[in-house]
Amino acid sequence: MRSAKLAPETSSLTEETETADAVGRQLIWDISAISAYMMRIADLLGKRIGVSGSQWITLMAIESLSSEEGVSVRDVAAMLNVDGSFVSAQSKILEKRNLIRRKAAKGKDRRLVLLSLTDSAVEKMNGLESSKRALELHVRGELEVESLRDLSNELLTMRRRLGRAMLLVAAGE
Repeated sequence: MRSAKLAPETSSLTEETETADAVGRQLIWDISAISAYMMRIADLLGKRIGVSGSQWITLMAIESLSSEEGVSVRDVAAMLNVDGSFVSAQSKILEKRNLIRRKAAKGKDRRLVLLSLTDSAVEKMNGLESSKRALELHVRGELEVESLRDLSNELLTMRRRLGRAMLLVAAGE
């Protein structure tokens, strides 16, 4: 009698698991597509000011994080989820093109490099402000602030989970 009762519940759980698995796979493909779109947009916007997509994203991160003194390579790398050596290499190229300033931090640790945009970079970035604003409005669509906040929080959770998943895959799991 008990096994007859368990069979429908087990079947229901299997269907739920299969549905969750299918939705999870679709989510992974959607995230991959979003990433590809974002990189293509960065390439196109970067091209307008004569830089690569990666350099555009680096400039955007510096602009977003920058304080009066500048922002550390480490903080830019954390925002972009890349290695600090990548940001260092990009920042050297951008410095040669007079788009960012690299300077040693004041105080105890002079090894710390702070990045900031040059006036030339600010001018070029400001020239694209209307395009950036239109893009943000288009992507946001009809979502209200609270919905955007909820989505952002869920995506942050997903970002952290993906980071842990990457470590598991790297460890052979």
